[in-house]
Amino acid sequence: MTLSQIMYFLTVVKCKTFTLASDELYISQSSLSKQIKALELELGHSLFIREAKENILTPEGERFLAFADKFSKEYSSMMSDLNKMHDNTSKHPLILGVLPIINEYNLNDDIVFFQKLIASSNSYVNLLEREQDVLQNMLQFRQIDAAIIRTDSLDLSMYESVPFMSEELVVIYPDSMEHLNKDYVTPEELAEYPIISFDKSSSLHRTIKQLFQTRNLYPKFSYLFKHHEQILSMVNANFGLAVIPGNLVSGLPFPNIRVTHFEKPVISRVCLVCPKSAPMTEPLNLLFQYFKSLNHEEDSV
Repeated sequence: MTLSQIMYFLTVVKCKTFTLASDELYISQSSLSKQIKALELELGHSLFIREAKENILTPEGERFLAFADKFSKEYSSMMSDLNKMHDNTSKHPLILGVLPIINEYNLNDDIVFFQKLIASSNSYVNLLEREQDVLQNMLQFRQIDAAIIRTDSLDLSMYESVPFMSEELVVIYPDSMEHLNKDYVTPEELAEYPIISFDKSSSLHRTIKQLFQTRNLYPKFSYLFKHHEQILSMVNANFGLAVIPGNLVSGLPFPNIRVTHFEKPVISRVCLVCPKSAPMTEPLNLLFQYFKSLNHEEDSV
C-alpha cells in the first residue's frame, strides 16, 4: 500500500467516478483503475461497487475510508510539523524531479549553475531522479515542486511549462538488416521486426507504441529496458531494432549499429513543468525564468 494509492482512493470517493478522479489527478483512467485494483488486491476486499454513473463504497470501502481520512490528516499534520522545525535562517529545498537523463543531456551543469545563482538566497535545489509516471504522481501530490519530464503525452493545459529541449527519434538497427540502409523509413517497414524499447514506465515507450498503433500496426516489443545503453547493446548484438532519441546514439562505440530516420520526423519534447494549481513561489519562479534563458530547444532539433 502506498501514499499515492490512498490519495487516489480518496480522490475517487470525492469525485464519485474514475473518469472525474483521473481528470483531477491528471493521470489516465486505466492507470487509476490499476492502482485501485492493486490496493483492493492487497486488502483482500473490493472497495467500490462499480456502477455506470458513479461508484458506491462497499461496507469494506466505508471502513477503509475512515482509515484513509485519518491517515491523510495525520500525514498533512506531520509534514506541517516537520516544516516548522526549520528556523528562518535555514535553507529550504526546491525539490526538482528529473528523468534519468542528467548525464546524457548535460542537465547537471545547468542545475549546478542555477545553484550558484541562488547561493545567496534561502533556497537550494534538491534533485530527485525518477521515472516519468512516478514524477507525474509526485507533482500531483505536491511531493516535488517541479519536474523535467517528457511532454509527448502530457496535457500541457494543466501545467506551467518551459521547453528544455526537443529531439528527433531515430531508428537504430543492426547492419545485418541491409534493406533498412537508406535515408528514411516508415513504421510499416519496421513492424515485422522485434522491437527493443524502453520499459513501460517510460513515456518514450508510450510514444513509440502510439507511433505504430496510429497506423494500425502492432509490432512485437520483445525486450524492454530502463537504460538506453542496454538497448544499444541489444541492437548491436542483432536482437532487433529500436526507436530512440538521436542524442543518445552519437559517439557511442557500437560498430554494428546503423541509424536511419523516419520519413516524417517524430519529435519528443522535454520540458520543465509544474501544475498550474501549485503556488508559484519565488524560487520556483526563478527556476522557470532560468530555464527560459537556456534555449536548449533551439539547439537540439
